[in-house]
Amino acid sequence: MRTESKLRAQAPRTQSNTEGQDFVDRMLEEIHAEYPDRDTRAMAAVSRIQRAAFFFDAALTRVAAGAGLNVRELLLIAALRRAGPAYCLNPAQLLKECFAPSATMTRQIDHLAHLGLVERKPDPSDRRSVLVRLTQRGRKLIDATVSLGILSDEPEMETANTLTSAEIDTLNRILHKLLVPLDGAYQGRPLRAPRLIERGVKAK
Repeated sequence: MRTESKLRAQAPRTQSNTEGQDFVDRMLEEIHAEYPDRDTRAMAAVSRIQRAAFFFDAALTRVAAGAGLNVRELLLIAALRRAGPAYCLNPAQLLKECFAPSATMTRQIDHLAHLGLVERKPDPSDRRSVLVRLTQRGRKLIDATVSLGILSDEPEMETANTLTSAEIDTLNRILHKLLVPLDGAYQGRPLRAPRLIERGVKAK
């Protein structure tokens, strides 16, 4: 039993000596020093996803700032661009693209409309609703961002090119398996902070 615990505790340390340590390796060493029998493999994977997301978010933030937008605003006009020749979506559809309360998304649409990148128009299928439409100016902005390869030129994004095609395929399969249930549970609702009382652990 003790042998199994030791194997579980050592499992995350899989990199060779020539690869060097990342932040999570150092974090796990500290955790193992305090909790030698704890299985931290899932924690290691999630921590690396989160750590990588910090770097990729920084790159995306710089790209959005270069267009005079924040990240969510850039994602909103990208979603409208993908919507096809009408380039229209309703607010409920846009909520799925924006991890924010509806009031926050409304302010972002207001800002984009002020910049002339989107416009609101009545929904012909529902007179009580509106559609958000990408303007010609907004289309030119997002097309320039994509066609010029601005995002892929960011140094953080270039790290993806160090992976082989097989590694990228494997990574995509694993992340897809993680995201399917998460996207299904989210379903356009705003993400909320975790509860302080979870699994019988009470906040002091």
